Amino acid sequence: MSRKIALILPVLFITLLIFTTSSAFGQTVTPTPTPDMSLQTQALQAKIDDLQNKVSGLQGQEKTLSSQIKIMDSQITLTQLRIDKTQQDISNLTLDIDTASKKVSTLTNSLTELTNVLLKRMVANYEVGSQNSFLTLLSSSGITDFFKKANYLHIVQEHDRKLVYDTVQAKNDYANQKSIYEDKKKQVLGLQTQLQSYTDELNQQKQDKQSLLTITQNSESVYQQQLAEAMKELQQIQQAAQTLVSTAPHHVNKGDIIGLMGNSGYSSGAHLHFGVYDITSLSQYSYYANYENPANVLSATSVDWETGCGGDPVGKTTTGNGTFAWPLATDNLHISQGYGKTCYTGALYGGKPHPAFDMYNNTNIAIHAVEEGEAYICRNCTGDGGNGVFIFHPDGKMTLYWHLQ
Repeated sequence: MSRKIALILPVLFITLLIFTTSSAFGQTVTPTPTPDMSLQTQALQAKIDDLQNKVSGLQGQEKTLSSQIKIMDSQITLTQLRIDKTQQDISNLTLDIDTASKKVSTLTNSLTELTNVLLKRMVANYEVGSQNSFLTLLSSSGITDFFKKANYLHIVQEHDRKLVYDTVQAKNDYANQKSIYEDKKKQVLGLQTQLQSYTDELNQQKQDKQSLLTITQNSESVYQQQLAEAMKELQQIQQAAQTLVSTAPHHVNKGDIIGLMGNSGYSSGAHLHFGVYDITSLSQYSYYANYENPANVLSATSVDWETGCGGDPVGKTTTGNGTFAWPLATDNLHISQGYGKTCYTGALYGGKPHPAFDMYNNTNIAIHAVEEGEAYICRNCTGDGGNGVFIFHPDGKMTLYWHLQ
């Protein structure tokens, strides 16, 4: 009898433990409430959409200094709104991550407790597992006692099955919440990268506006003059290529002097417009086609950058990763406008990239061929004062030198 009591007492204890804890385990974990930020993000997105339409409308108007400033102001506001929305999205996701983290923590604890109880039940089942229905009958004081014991064993078995189900469910919930948690962390990292990009863009736009006001002296007439010169420069170089296409080229060697730095044609000051194109004949030339960054072909050299554009180097900076020589002496050489999108392209070039380096050297104005090749020389070949040289090199590159004296 004492052995029976020793076996039954642990079973009763574990059964009581299971029934007292099962209600806690069977309940759904109450999530940490996440504030609904959809109205704020929707309001920001509506402002962004409205302002984007406004910018598009302004861009279709006649180009004046005042309209250009309005466009820039609108773009600055638009970028700031995008920054605000991105920060709001990050804030929302941070709250979601906190909620998911708490769910994961709660589920981890529940899963641990469920597993411990389930292990104890397995031990208890092992200890009483040898008791079959016949032994239960023999140990019963009567038929009523037998049915009570049999019913009790049935309840315990049902509870064991529920305990196994709850354990599996807790594992699945844990895996789901863990996945949500990791996914939202990745989203935050992506938004932080986007936020940095918008911040850089905002700084660039503010600097572009300041550059526009500086170069135009906040004067409509100065702006219109520079706008006209920028467009005429493009047209002049294009016309020069078309004019020279039927002429014979001259062979030049690397380092040969091909002209002097000047401001012929349409230029606001003496400088060299130096471009690189991937073409093999003048008939293929187009100002905005097949161009590449001059730094790709020029040899690595320390030159002074003073473009005033955000994102560009400042001061002495090693520039170039090719084998071509520089067209001007690099001592006292200054880059006044870089390649690609610059702080002048939006205001003066209709947003199109600057397909060249603008540079000047006031102490040594001799311009040299950067590599040997066949040179087409324009000396007022278009009849409007523009001078320049097109040189075709053996490696399939063409270099352009414009505004020569």
